[in-house]
Amino acid sequence: MVSPSAGTVCVRVDVRQNDELMSSGLSRESLKERQRYADWYEEKSADDQFLIDEIADSTDYIFGEEQNNAFIALLRENGIESAEQFVDAFCVEYEGVVESDEFIVLVFAGNSYFFRRLCSQSQ
Repeated sequence: MVSPSAGTVCVRVDVRQNDELMSSGLSRESLKERQRYADWYEEKSADDQFLIDEIADSTDYIFGEEQNNAFIALLRENGIESAEQFVDAFCVEYEGVVESDEFIVLVFAGNSYFFRRLCSQSQ
């Protein structure tokens, strides 16, 4: 029996890693993207991380750093600064632009976000 050379072992490790990535559905680019998102998230304050977590738990159409940053900026323009305020005021997300006489609607990236109230507006 011929034993494999060091180069062959390295090739086998690489092939195995590629097989694992492909079987999990993640490419190297996807893994890099996830790491970039994780780095962006870790750079945020604990309060911002809680807000990002609540947005992720409550919405289906907000993805990635750019959209999260822009949505948080929109929330802050309307007086919502914290995860607690967001949870207290947020009701539902609808795909597309939807109007309401009963709720305050913020339109973001072509979708509608319904709030019971906004912190900068009294009702």
